Amino acid sequence: MLGRADLVLFSVSAILTIDTLASAASMGVSWFTWWGITMVLFFIPYGLMTAELGAAWPAEGGLYVWVREAMGPRWGSLAAWFYWINNAYWTASVYMIFAGTFYSIFLRAWLPPALREGAGATWLQAGIAILLTWFTVAVGVIRLGVSKWLPSLGGVVKVAIFLGLGGLGLAFLLRGHPPANAFVMAEFVPRWGDSLTFLPVLVYNALGFELMSSAGGEMRDPQRDVPRVILVSGLVIAAVYTLGVMGILLAVPLGELSIVTGTWDALEVLGRQWGTAGGTLVLLLGIGFLYACVANIVTWSLGVNRVAAAAAAEGAMPKRLGRLHPTFQTPYVAFVVMGAIATTLLVGNAALSNRADNVFWMIFKLSGVCFLVSYLMVFPAFVILRRRRADQPRPYRMPGGALLAWPAATFCWVFIAGATLLFFKPAPTAENPAGAVRESWLLVGETIATLAVGLLLMPKRVTAPETPDRGGRLVRPPS
Repeated sequence: MLGRADLVLFSVSAILTIDTLASAASMGVSWFTWWGITMVLFFIPYGLMTAELGAAWPAEGGLYVWVREAMGPRWGSLAAWFYWINNAYWTASVYMIFAGTFYSIFLRAWLPPALREGAGATWLQAGIAILLTWFTVAVGVIRLGVSKWLPSLGGVVKVAIFLGLGGLGLAFLLRGHPPANAFVMAEFVPRWGDSLTFLPVLVYNALGFELMSSAGGEMRDPQRDVPRVILVSGLVIAAVYTLGVMGILLAVPLGELSIVTGTWDALEVLGRQWGTAGGTLVLLLGIGFLYACVANIVTWSLGVNRVAAAAAAEGAMPKRLGRLHPTFQTPYVAFVVMGAIATTLLVGNAALSNRADNVFWMIFKLSGVCFLVSYLMVFPAFVILRRRRADQPRPYRMPGGALLAWPAATFCWVFIAGATLLFFKPAPTAENPAGAVRESWLLVGETIATLAVGLLLMPKRVTAPETPDRGGRLVRPPS
């Protein structure tokens, strides 16, 4: 059975995202104000709602099951599609972060000029990302027992990196070094400028509670533990993110901050103050950063491909995605398709741009849009299930009754919808203004294409399974 400490560690590991840390820091000092607003107005109510849903429907499938039970199998199928395809896109974006950091640490100084900048460097990094993508596919198919230790170790490494950034940053100040960015009151005021482009990253970084809440059946005392876990893990996540962003902003001026290598650049600057010992520590943290990127992708790939397999088994997604490997009993087709999609994105975007940071941001925005769209269906599902399935046993129930449930779900939906729209804002990483507008329209086209493919692949007739209610009667969600 899972106790309170287990749930806190699991939540921190699932939600703490290291690949977008530099993107978040690109908002500047106003990030701290926006982060506080996001934590209070979105993170806490979102956590309470998903905890109730996960405790009431703890079956494998998570988000897909909730939407299916509330809105019918077709909506569940669409939610599962966006949740699954997002991971294929995200794989490509995270591995561009890995490739850029690996390139900066180990390769740049030894390469000829043609591979240090521009198209040569971009294609080299894209190639590294493609190799890692297929490594992830192999691990997912064979498993190798990674699902037992990879998430926990990855969580510890991520926390160490965030704390390392914060600790080195504070030491940097105490040793008399001026901060790279001005930490004055005026800079904390939220602005509606270029920093707004990165605002959706804050919402993106707060998502992931459904992974913990799906273990509602294994909690010792969910009614008592869940609210406390959400409060404690929320405070831990808020503090750790704050330390990480602070360390980056103390070390790297905004004008020089790369959204690909910004975390490593900050570590390198902050480590210089300690000479050889600092260099060794920074190198270890850099290697830990690389490991955390891989751990993030492998962990989430194992999860979302299980969601796809569960949906495929019920006929809500193409049956081939649910096909299990004859030896390893893993959804190997889902992994292979994920690898093919990520590879296509990496090649296509590298052909469109000569800048690695722009390749990352274009792919990440597409991943972020699909991820957030899947959540747009969760909050209506919460309200519908409160009304239609009131007799479903709920080991944990969000406090406040209907008086709080409706406005909280509505506000969270608006929060997600607003963040989704902001992803279409022209990117400051574009090579020129015309290119920024073209990339925004490209994102519109890619999103529409993703939706169209999902609808085309959706089985023509989707039948939801019957589930027992409190009285033992079999009921079927509306179709």
